[in-house]
Amino acid sequence: MGKLDKVYDKLQAIDVTLAAQHETLKDHIRRTEILETKLEPVEKHVAMVNGAVKFIMLIGISIGIWEGLKHIL
Repeated sequence: MGKLDKVYDKLQAIDVTLAAQHETLKDHIRRTEILETKLEPVEKHVAMVNGAVKFIMLIGISIGIWEGLKHIL
């Protein structure tokens, strides 16, 4: 019975480790969800700024083309 007792003890140790890792994972998931929620407004702001920059670039390119055409014609 000595070998079976050793196997049983190892299985118990694995169960304890697995339970501890499960708790750590739950805490990690909770923190990740909190951070993702806090990051949503930042992502929206970045998207708005990128859109504004593209719009300004479009206006600049349009003005450049217009001025070029005025000089050619």
